[in-house]
Amino acid sequence: MRPLRFLVGVDFSPESRKALAFARELAARSGAELTIAHVRPFSDIRAAVTLERGDLLRGRSRSLATVIRELYVGQMSLLAREGERVLLLKGAAEVALGKEARRGYDLLILGRHGRGVRSVLPGSTALRTIAGTKVPVLIVPLTGR
Repeated sequence: MRPLRFLVGVDFSPESRKALAFARELAARSGAELTIAHVRPFSDIRAAVTLERGDLLRGRSRSLATVIRELYVGQMSLLAREGERVLLLKGAAEVALGKEARRGYDLLILGRHGRGVRSVLPGSTALRTIAGTKVPVLIVPLTGR
């Protein structure tokens, strides 16, 4: 029997970090394998803006795509612990996460909100991901506000 596989989506927001912490606890209790995924924008320019690195748009000596990828990989490596797999996906988060989740994961874990507007309802990415995948999705709220 294969171990359970959990995929946790992160965007580096407090909510996604809370989801990652919860996923780690759940994986430890169930013996599941944990994969951490971040979905970067299609556009390298948008990625630079999202990373608040407008300086990357001036006088590039290397490919912007290469620099952006290295920055995201660096951020992901800071999150990962030994034994955890990291993935850098590209595109619309709900599509990329749903597609990856269908590759044999038992559970997709997301924070309730990401970088967008906060409300009492789950965020738009979480709602679109739930609607677009047949893999069970666990939404982790940020508590203690």
